[in-house]
Amino acid sequence: MGFAMVHIRHNSTLQRHTQLPLEWTIQLGLCVPHSCTDNDILALAEKYFNGDYFEEKYIYNISMQVVEVKKLIDNNLWLLELPKTIAFSVILATIFFLAIGGTIYDVKRYNLNKRILTGYNVACNGKSTSLTTVELVPKSSMDELPRQSSLGEILQCFSIYSNIKNLVKTKLSTDTVGCIHGLRFLSMLWVVAVHSLFYQADYIKNVPFVYRLSEDFMAQILSNSSYCVDSYLFLSGFLVAYLYFKSKNPYEQPNKPISYLVKIREYIMMWINRYCRLTPPYMMILIFTNIVYTFYRETSSLTSSERADIACDKYWWRNLLYINNLYPRKEMCMSWSWYLSLDTQLFTVTTLLLILSTVVFKLSAAAVVSLILTTIIATAWKCYSIGYIPTMDEQLVQMDAIYDLPWNRMGPYLIGVVTAYILKVKLDNKLTLTKKMRISLWTIFSALNIWILFTLYTRQLSVEFSAMYMGVSRTLWGVGLAWILIACCTGNARALDKLLSFRGFIPLSRITYCAYLLNPVMANMIYQSAESAFEASLAELTFTILGITLISFYAAFLSFVMLESPFILLTKIVLRKMSTRKPQPEPKPQTDDNDKAI
Repeated sequence: MGFAMVHIRHNSTLQRHTQLPLEWTIQLGLCVPHSCTDNDILALAEKYFNGDYFEEKYIYNISMQVVEVKKLIDNNLWLLELPKTIAFSVILATIFFLAIGGTIYDVKRYNLNKRILTGYNVACNGKSTSLTTVELVPKSSMDELPRQSSLGEILQCFSIYSNIKNLVKTKLSTDTVGCIHGLRFLSMLWVVAVHSLFYQADYIKNVPFVYRLSEDFMAQILSNSSYCVDSYLFLSGFLVAYLYFKSKNPYEQPNKPISYLVKIREYIMMWINRYCRLTPPYMMILIFTNIVYTFYRETSSLTSSERADIACDKYWWRNLLYINNLYPRKEMCMSWSWYLSLDTQLFTVTTLLLILSTVVFKLSAAAVVSLILTTIIATAWKCYSIGYIPTMDEQLVQMDAIYDLPWNRMGPYLIGVVTAYILKVKLDNKLTLTKKMRISLWTIFSALNIWILFTLYTRQLSVEFSAMYMGVSRTLWGVGLAWILIACCTGNARALDKLLSFRGFIPLSRITYCAYLLNPVMANMIYQSAESAFEASLAELTFTILGITLISFYAAFLSFVMLESPFILLTKIVLRKMSTRKPQPEPKPQTDDNDKAI
């Protein structure tokens, strides 16, 4: 016997209308003789549903159309023969051997340097010195250490030992915004929780129960959860601008001669730096996602509305160019990667404005204000023109029109840029407030974010109010976060700053980029491996979120050590060598542990 799935599209209105992607699809599982082909099953299914064998069709006036038949494959060797699987395996094996070789080289070099320095100290004063006190050793002794070749430097980038050591390092420079790590990690927990429920919608039997549960007051944290993305947009904009202002102090010498060629080169180098840091792990996870969805499409009895196996084969180049958010969701490879494209597009514009601000500050500032007003007006008008009400299912249906497009989402990103300017340039991380003023500001901005998060409760809203709310809410969400950052960095929220700056958050925040890319893949792997639909309950949803969070961060840890960290280090080496070839370039923006897009 074999097992086949028949997908039938129906037009019955005798159901709760939820506008989910698979709402009009019946998934029928059949035990059939193994000798039956897909065409055999298709012919029999069409005869059955088009003939007089199905009485309910006439009772309820239902028409049914067979749209897909697939006989599940029980032999997994076919997957290994696919070109994309072969390519992924070759790349992964290469990285694995580089990691092994880099680790051996790194450890041997470490031990060699340690013996040389120890021998030097014993010869000088009879004391032993470890590499942690190498800065106390005279420079003449450092010259005795063997110089590292370019090949060795590249190989060391893949060292598992050094990458893990750098990951768990919690000592930060004094001018680093420590609370960023806590905000980034907690926001990622929010993102993973939302994705865990969002991608489970294809596999739940009792959808009405989930909708009823989502209408509870406290459930608005998840059902009105798109602001977790706006939190990341705000943080990204803030970090890009803050690191730029911190490294260059561009407004200290306004009379300094301007070299436009240097400005252009600086812009290009910043963009190349970002692209090279983000793209290698992104493309590897894209190939992995394509393979995973291809496997489950042919072997699982459950069906996902996410068609990564088809979309990635056709449209992967859109991800490579970071433009996939400009196309419909049904054509997106890794639909959740729309954020990366959006963030990159905003980075491209914002970096240009930052560099422009060092030449014509007022023009750059006017452009930022104009863009903020544009995103408010454009979003409000679009929502009003289509009669948009942000209910649970309507948010899903209107993603192409409202959710993914850059001109509807750039508000919090630009607020982050303005926040960095105020904090670093205008305030210099110093702000003295009276107790009364501090309490007033905390009350105002806390109430603002609470209003944004919970005002959709019951969803009984007019089109006019919805348009106004959608127009201003994302930008105002960034304003509320701006106060939290300014308060933490200027000593006006010492307890909160201490909590968000907890050192345990630092390693976890460093792997949020890979965690973002991987968590929907992990969720769908778990759901489609179950082979039967889920009966949703509060306990089931809770344990699902916890399990997917743990698995996603564990997979992100492996991806960071093997993929992200090596290519970040390689990028630094390449850009350093490129910069040394140019005579007296302007100093490029510094990067530290805060320099992340996700």
